[in-house]
Amino acid sequence: MNEIQLSDLSLGRHIAEGSQGRIIELADHPGTVAKLYRTRELGLVDGRALAELVRIRGFIESEGLLVDHFAAWPHTVVLDGLRTAGFLMQRVHEPFLAGFGPTTSLAELGLLVDAGDVASPGVYERVLLMRALAAVMDALHRQGLVLGDLSPRNIAWSVSPVPRVMLLDCDGIRPAGEDGVLPPADTRGWEDPSNVGCPPTADSDRFKLALTIARVLTGDRNAAPGIRPDLTFAGQAGILVGPLTRLMDQAAGPPGLRPTASQWATVLDVRTPWAGAAPGMPPQMPPPLPPAMRSRGASPSGEILRPFRRQSR
Repeated sequence: MNEIQLSDLSLGRHIAEGSQGRIIELADHPGTVAKLYRTRELGLVDGRALAELVRIRGFIESEGLLVDHFAAWPHTVVLDGLRTAGFLMQRVHEPFLAGFGPTTSLAELGLLVDAGDVASPGVYERVLLMRALAAVMDALHRQGLVLGDLSPRNIAWSVSPVPRVMLLDCDGIRPAGEDGVLPPADTRGWEDPSNVGCPPTADSDRFKLALTIARVLTGDRNAAPGIRPDLTFAGQAGILVGPLTRLMDQAAGPPGLRPTASQWATVLDVRTPWAGAAPGMPPQMPPPLPPAMRSRGASPSGEILRPFRRQSR
C-alpha cells in the first residue's frame, strides 16, 4: 500500500484551504499536492476508508480513460506516526484553470451557474460538459461507488481540447453502503431533499446530477427538477428539450425511479454541433499524465483494508 510519513514530505506553499483541511504543494514534486486534515477533523478520519480509496484507484476508469484524467484521486496516504493525517494527489493544472485578472484559480462548476470573470461556454459546450459528468458518475456507480457531495465547488471543468470535467474532493467518494473517510456532508442548496442527514446513495447521486444539469444548462442557480427548469433552447439545440424535460420530470419523482447517470449521458451525447455553436471538435485523448509520486517506504500502521466490491448497478 502507498503510504508516506508526514515528516518525510518537503512541504511548500499553501495553495488552498477548505473546511476539512489545507492543500499544500510539495516543494520537490510540483505535480503533486498534499491534503492535510485540520486538527478538529483528525479524530473523525477513517484511515481504512482512505487506504481503500488509494488501493482501488487502479480499477477506476471512465470511457477508457484512467482515473487521473477525470479525478484528483488520492494516490498515497500521509501518516503522522500511526495516525492518518491526509493524502497525496495529483495537482490540477491547465486546462482546468480560469483567469481572474493577474491570478488564476480552478474553473469550478459554479462559474457555469453564476456569472464570473471568465468567458462562459455556450449551450453546446455545456451539454457536453454535463455528458462528461454523467459518464464519470455512471463509471463510479458501475463500480459500486457513490460520489456523495456533488456541488459547484468540487467539480472543475474545461472545454480544451474537448469538454471534460475533473472531480475534486475525491476523499468524499465511498463504496455504496459503507463508511467514508469523513462523515457525509452536503452543500447547502445542492442536497437531495429525500436524503438529508442520511449517508449518500446512488439514488441521491442521481438527484444531484439532475439538479446540476438543470442549473448548468440554464445558468440559474435556483433551477431544480421539481420546478420544471427552462430548457427551451433556441435553434437546433431544441432537439434536446423533449428528452431532457422528460428526464427532469422523472428525476423529480420518488427515490428509486430517478434516471440513471447512463440515461443522462445518452441523452446529452450530441455528436455534431448545431448551427451557431462552436466549431466541431474531433475526438482527442487528453495528454498523458506524469507518473504519480511513489511511496518512500512502508508504514508500520498495520491498517486492514476492506475488500473492494465491484458491483453492477
